[in-house]
Amino acid sequence: MGKKGKKEKKVKGAEKTAAKMEKKVSKRSKREEEDLEALIAEFQSLDAKKTQVVETTCPPPSPRLSASLSAHPEKDELILFGGEFFNGKKVVNTLKNAALHY
Repeated sequence: MGKKGKKEKKVKGAEKTAAKMEKKVSKRSKREEEDLEALIAEFQSLDAKKTQVVETTCPPPSPRLSASLSAHPEKDELILFGGEFFNGKKVVNTLKNAALHY
């Protein structure tokens, strides 16, 4: 014959185990949420640095060929983009990759 209350002890043990596992999972998910929030904040700060626009004053552009000069559609500005370096006699294979606003 078996002992009395053995099934009850098994049920209580299973409940304890389930409670422990639930507590462990909740701790892990909280930690992951905190880590996720920290990562999101870090990516937002890095993205803000990358997308920050810096305006600097510079001398007039050097002589160039094949540049694109366009009028800004909303402002009274001209935009000069790109071109190749031209020293007055021949084209040197130096491509410009800058946008200048006037």
